[in-house]
Amino acid sequence: MSKRSRQDEINKPLEKQFGLYDGSAVFIGAYIVMLLLQFLFYIVLTITDVPIGGEDGFDTTVAYACITVAINEIAFLSAPFFYSKIKSRKVYLGSGLAEKVKPVYLALAAAAGISTLFAFSPIATMVNAGFSALGFDSSVAPSATNAGELIAYIFVSAVLPAFCEEFLFRGHVARGFSGKGYLFGVLASSALFAVMHGSPIQLVYQFFMGAVCSLLFIFTRSLWTSVIAHFISNLCVLFTDYGMTSAGIDYVNLTGASVGIMLAVSVAGVGILIGLMYLIYRLAIKERGIEGEVRSVKGAAPKAWNKRLTLIAETEEERARRMEVQAYRAAQIQNASTPEVREMFMQRYESEDKKASKTDKRALIFCFAFPLVIFVLNTVLGFVNK
Repeated sequence: MSKRSRQDEINKPLEKQFGLYDGSAVFIGAYIVMLLLQFLFYIVLTITDVPIGGEDGFDTTVAYACITVAINEIAFLSAPFFYSKIKSRKVYLGSGLAEKVKPVYLALAAAAGISTLFAFSPIATMVNAGFSALGFDSSVAPSATNAGELIAYIFVSAVLPAFCEEFLFRGHVARGFSGKGYLFGVLASSALFAVMHGSPIQLVYQFFMGAVCSLLFIFTRSLWTSVIAHFISNLCVLFTDYGMTSAGIDYVNLTGASVGIMLAVSVAGVGILIGLMYLIYRLAIKERGIEGEVRSVKGAAPKAWNKRLTLIAETEEERARRMEVQAYRAAQIQNASTPEVREMFMQRYESEDKKASKTDKRALIFCFAFPLVIFVLNTVLGFVNK
């Protein structure tokens, strides 16, 4: 290779990877679009003189609940495509939608979704009871009272959230956050997912639901496993709620015996969930032939688990691209014409890294600021409205 060809190879532009800034920007865009659509919906209701408020208001109906949920999901689905247009990059191509997945993973993901419900729903019920005792208004959307309403709820509260929320949170937010480490991506995106729901009584359950879905996405590299887990979990909640409503049960009284049963169910659910996730983990590393590499990572510290998750999550192409970036920098430094130029390259890369780190931190702060404000307001109003 000639000197000029080598220099051209060193200086060739590298494709910018989807990172924390991108994931944050997509979420902020989705949240803003969601608020705007909700505001427009409110204006339409006001202009058309639809009654709102009181026991017979439109906002107490199943139709209102379905429309508001659909608005949120439309925002979540559309934001990644808008961002792709703005950036002129098809960022959604890495969301895992096109990845093929074996039926065994889908079956295990469905079981993981049910296990997550058993593991953390009892805790959410007890948290709800605790907040209610403190004077918090824990009212939720009206329950389905007939088969037609149940079918509508299945579509807007199980099908739509499973696809749209996973497309946004796992396919973009968790993927982008993983640029700072896959373990960070799991924890931070799950925390954002939990806060986004805007209610303290959902915080625990939604965090662990998000973590399970994020790990499924990493282990299988497919969005469809997290979609299935999310769908099955929501579907079970809907059928349980419909069954309780049909039986005339609108509240579970917590007694010593019922709390004991709930804790036992939760412990059993956690045990089964851990077993299922470990099985998926083992199947994934065996299928990719990386058992030796994963075993070579010692310890249970966050760094060790982050390295394991990186080995599992990265495809050969992604690993090669990451190595290419490192080689690109090393080549520029190594092939510098003078020591002064070499020092210039080193300082430039150090400055670029610091600037990128500051940009990512600001993006992360803004990303959490929007839903946290709404979360705090909803919590305060929950106590005031009681």
